[in-house]
Amino acid sequence: MKPNRMASNAPPAERDDATHRSGHRRIDSLDQPARPLGAKRAALQLRRQRPTRAPRQSSATPGLRSACTLTSCDGRTTFTLHPTTEGLLVDRTQLQLIGSRLTQSMVFADQPSFDRWCSAEPLRFEDAVLFGHLVREGHGAFIGPW
Repeated sequence: MKPNRMASNAPPAERDDATHRSGHRRIDSLDQPARPLGAKRAALQLRRQRPTRAPRQSSATPGLRSACTLTSCDGRTTFTLHPTTEGLLVDRTQLQLIGSRLTQSMVFADQPSFDRWCSAEPLRFEDAVLFGHLVREGHGAFIGPW
């Protein structure tokens, strides 16, 4: 059997440590500043950082229906809209953090199917300005001849 230990009302033992009497504490290794990054890691972080720029459109001749390219502010997401006789071809290219690239191509036969896709596109929350340009250009592609 284990002996019962009763709580003691005695005050805690005082320490003779000078650091505790003066109110200062020793610096723990976790409190010290972080070590500098190595050369390889610093180069990788610089490569991952992209300069910020405003959403841009490709220069297209007014009146002609040609491909329109829309790019996000950070340059990681690009939409290219191609009006075709079958409908609207949308290429969505997304740059990943580690350098790979994801490209999706979709063809929309009519405006309601394009609107359904737009309502499910996560970009509407991430970059509302680019999303507005995408919707306007997509609707404009369905109006008029190709």
